[in-house]
Formats: sequence, C-alpha cells, structure tokens
Amino acid sequence: MATAAITDLRRTDIRRNTLANPFWITSGLITPSDDDKAALLFSFPITANAYAPAYKPFWIEQMIFEVVAVFDGTSSINVGLCTLADNTITTADTGTVVDEDEYFLSDDITEATIGYYTPGGIGTDPNWLTLKILGAGVTPYYLTPADTTVPAIYASLTGGTITVGSARLHMCINEVP
Repeated sequence: MATAAITDLRRTDIRRNTLANPFWITSGLITPSDDDKAALLFSFPITANAYAPAYKPFWIEQMIFEVVAVFDGTSSINVGLCTLADNTITTADTGTVVDEDEYFLSDDITEATIGYYTPGGIGTDPNWLTLKILGAGVTPYYLTPADTTVPAIYASLTGGTITVGSARLHMCINEVP
C-alpha cells in the first residue's frame, strides 16, 4: 500500500456551528386567499432588504412542507421556481415561471391532512431532489442570488373553491462562505 504526506486541515471547532450554516428559513402562511395565485414564499436577491437578508450562492439542503390546517375543496399545491424582474413587489407584479413543480409535486402533499411532507414522498421525484441525489451543482439545487431576474420559490394553490386551510414551507439552506 502506498503512503502519502499528510497536511492536517481538520477543524478543531467542527462540532460548533461557527458559520451559522446551514440554517432553516420558514415562509409565511399559504391561505385560501392565495387560491389561483403564485404565493411568493422566498426570493433571493443579492442586496439586503426587508424580505431577504441578502445571500451568497447556496445549496438547498432540505425542504419540508407543513400543512398547518386542513384545506377543503379539491385543493392541490405545487412548489416551484420562478424569477422576478427585481425584488420590489407591487400588486400588479408577476413572476416568470421556470418550473411550477420544481420542488414539490402535488402528489407529495396531502392537503386534507395536517402534517409534514418531504419532496418525492410519493411517485416521481421533483427536479430539485433528483439533482440533489446526483450532487449536481446547478439550479434548482444550487441557486445564485441576483438583483434582476431574482430567483424565487413560490407555491401554487388550486382546486375549486377553497375556504379553509393553511400551510408553509421550511427550507434548510447552506450558504457558500
């Protein structure tokens, strides 16, 4: 067996979260008022503002979708990727859909049952999970923030008349130092 000279780069602080990384972020509540709209959950500009502390490029390590209160009707929720012209949102703004079910397919979430859901729980894996499994450093697993064409994560709630229910998305992200 061959030998090699060793340079010791191990960190003595490995058990401490020195860089506060990775960290979890949680969206606001998705409610019936978001029916047939793109509910903007997170946006990732470079410049800090009230809705984002500013980001370096990062990996999305895990996503958990939480149904807080049961939805009625024939509700269906997808979680996808869109872009915004910039990070300033007005009531007339729209997002450009990149993929409506990039992170969660509607089959992954049981809207009529309170609980926590992970992507790819049932059936086909969404693009994000497939790329995470492969370790591919590309969108949607690896996101690069921008101040124009801002990457954003949204939920689409559809399905008849929805009068009750609420949900939110939790994401564990790992900023590149």
